Amino acid sequence: MSTHCRYRNLLGHLAVHTTTPARMMAFRVAASLVLLLTSAVTPVDGLARVPFDADQAGPELLTIPLDKQYVPVLRNGRVVMYKTAYFGSINVGSPPQPFTVVFDTGSGHFIIPSSKCKSEACELHRRYERSASTSAVDIDHDGLAVPADAEERDQVSVAFGTGDIVGEFARETVCFNTYAGKQQHHQVVENGSQVELPGADCTRVRVVFATEMTSEPFSAFEFDGVLGLGLESLALDPDFSFMGQMTRLNKFMDSSFGVFVSLHDGVASEITFGGHDRRRVSGELHWADVHKPELGYWLPRIRG
Repeated sequence: MSTHCRYRNLLGHLAVHTTTPARMMAFRVAASLVLLLTSAVTPVDGLARVPFDADQAGPELLTIPLDKQYVPVLRNGRVVMYKTAYFGSINVGSPPQPFTVVFDTGSGHFIIPSSKCKSEACELHRRYERSASTSAVDIDHDGLAVPADAEERDQVSVAFGTGDIVGEFARETVCFNTYAGKQQHHQVVENGSQVELPGADCTRVRVVFATEMTSEPFSAFEFDGVLGLGLESLALDPDFSFMGQMTRLNKFMDSSFGVFVSLHDGVASEITFGGHDRRRVSGELHWADVHKPELGYWLPRIRG
């Protein structure tokens, strides 16, 4: 199964409320639409990791292989179905810190655990070390810089179905590759200043670094965080939108992505940025406008 989405710079609004003592903003994020699925099929193994040849996808595309994890759903002590999570790798900060993320078309923010987080769910995953990155700028939700050691700063609460996270904000460099020893520098303008990025598949984006994560559902999954691929209407601010920032700051990559979900575990599922892998489609693509883009979701209009 293949899906291809082209991103356009569509703005929207999100209602938030602030509680003065804790400087907390609360908003709700929908569950993943494409890469977190439910199945009654019995898996062969809990985690499927398939060898992958990135060169086959084509030189102008950036294709990320997706690991596949089966998580059993129990009712009355009996497995009734499996949640299936697909996730891939991404790099944050300078020098790069690797993380695995669900590429979530149903949310608008990039969220990974912080080293400040002592929750059980955080300790089961890789955590971002702020002191190890030279490219991070600590900010409040409005983008204004704050000291890294500030005792009082904005926090956000994000709800994910049965669980939620609490986090802080920073502006950070995010890349698909590590560029160890083969950097391809280019510059972007950020708040009137030139910022250097290590590669053509990098961007600058506001990231939510989780300081609290509930055990349900995050402890059950192998992936570290969530990279939202929804439209900008789902984000607190356009600068939180990963695809929005790629569209504005990255002139080397087409602002579209495609998802291939394999029918069996012997072939890796993939997400491709900069276009779509023509090997994964059986015919020409037919484009449809997004219905009510102000809602932030990839909603096609379907007529019966």
